[in-house]
Amino acid sequence: MKLELKDPNVASQEIDEAMNSLVNNSHKDDFREIGAWMIKTGLGEKGAREQLINELSTRISKEITHGLVQVTMQELEGEKTINAKYEQQPPDLYPHVDFVVKSGALDVWTTHYWFKVTSKVMLDNLAITMRKDEITGIKSGIMQVFMTLSYCGHDRSNPSPFTLIKNRKIFDLDLTKVVTF
Repeated sequence: MKLELKDPNVASQEIDEAMNSLVNNSHKDDFREIGAWMIKTGLGEKGAREQLINELSTRISKEITHGLVQVTMQELEGEKTINAKYEQQPPDLYPHVDFVVKSGALDVWTTHYWFKVTSKVMLDNLAITMRKDEITGIKSGIMQVFMTLSYCGHDRSNPSPFTLIKNRKIFDLDLTKVVTF
């Protein structure tokens, strides 16, 4: 299956609020160094913090949306019968954001921030086109995502990540507007 997403980034107020809380409160020490580098670019402390929160929100939202749509469509292809209503719990996703400070072609400093997404995906009013057991189009379908978003820090395998969002509906996505085959 060849799947493309058109502008899959779903703006989520919950994710924005979680990133704001993460950077300004619970784990602000984790982001102190990247904040210092961003301040040196001339943004000032407030501007650097706002840009950091915006970058984290945008990139995490995009990775979550793309990952969940991709996994859900792949799972659908494996089904023998597809109902108008479909529910699944995809495997955990581990989106991450990398920050790299460069001087010319050299990487001066690099850091990674890992997140864990546990989710439940519900598809409603689903109508797809199939040819030879392969999905070739979507006629209708709304994807609802309920998720728990946790911050793992610099270690993806953190045994006790910090929970930012717990079992909340994050977005409704009209699949006909974002998925093409």
